[in-house]
Amino acid sequence: MSTYHEYEDVFCPPNTRHSRKDCIFRPSQENGTLVERFERFVREWDGLTPFDVHLTLQVPLMSTSDGMALHMTQIYNTTDAKNAWKRIAEKYGVQLGAKGVIEGRSYPRRFRSELVSKSIQRRICELTLLDYCCLNLPLPETCQGNHYKGPNGEQGQELSCQLQRNRIVPGIYPSK
Repeated sequence: MSTYHEYEDVFCPPNTRHSRKDCIFRPSQENGTLVERFERFVREWDGLTPFDVHLTLQVPLMSTSDGMALHMTQIYNTTDAKNAWKRIAEKYGVQLGAKGVIEGRSYPRRFRSELVSKSIQRRICELTLLDYCCLNLPLPETCQGNHYKGPNGEQGQELSCQLQRNRIVPGIYPSK
């Protein structure tokens, strides 16, 4: 798959549309092909080389290159972005536009996220553990429990973080 049209043909098969415009707001018709590619990427990615802004953890963006925290006045959770933007506007006496703020994506997901396996969801939690710990975010239910291997390969470990020399570090590092 090397072009957008090839990608589009997976989530919006040619036999289900009259034109490519039909695909813009239609829920995905993909059969797991895109999820399979996504899962392969998550299994193979080392978590250390973000080549896209969406792969970058939040915590490093809130600290200097030597790990010192930047001064933050407020942190907002994007799961409630609409209300967070309202609170920010009220705080600074700013009026939001008629449309308010962007409410997530303007078109449906292109792959069916419900097809992503629990093992891959857990791998994503391992890769993003530093953000969960430092931002005090609860792990998704799928990631809670003794599903992980410890640093010496022992089964039955929980995801956790530890304080080492005034730095928060993952208790379990993702294996490649």
